[in-house]
Amino acid sequence: MKWCTKDIILFNKEKEFVDTVVVPLVPISWDKNMTATVREGEHITILAREIEHQLMGRMVEAPPFTYLKSESMEERMKRLKLWEKNIKESGIGYIFYLTSDVDWNQKNHNMLDMIWLPAVPLEHMEGKARDAYLDETVQDILKVITESWQQFSE
Repeated sequence: MKWCTKDIILFNKEKEFVDTVVVPLVPISWDKNMTATVREGEHITILAREIEHQLMGRMVEAPPFTYLKSESMEERMKRLKLWEKNIKESGIGYIFYLTSDVDWNQKNHNMLDMIWLPAVPLEHMEGKARDAYLDETVQDILKVITESWQQFSE
């Protein structure tokens, strides 16, 4: 389910079946690295949308958690923990964070459900190659998510 009125109305009706939220972590910067930063966010946003499509009815794609690249990791984590607390208080059991920002990979801060993927320049890929890459990557992410579901259901 997407973060839109129609899907959230459905979520509220079918809440007992929806146990997962995917949160894209999207950096923002206006410096000389802006293109790379935008690429990271675009990559993750596209993947989150594809995952939502595959798991519709079981998960909600949260709006992106945006942060300034210059923001300290401590401040990011503080804000992200507030998001996590709010989501869990709603009854959601699984939260997965998607990012291409290497800062999160290097400073994971014990977030077990962090899925880090290197940003791929999708703007340079043609139709079929891009679709094949997205399909393969989404399947890899789905495997991580389903393994987590299985681990916690045992």
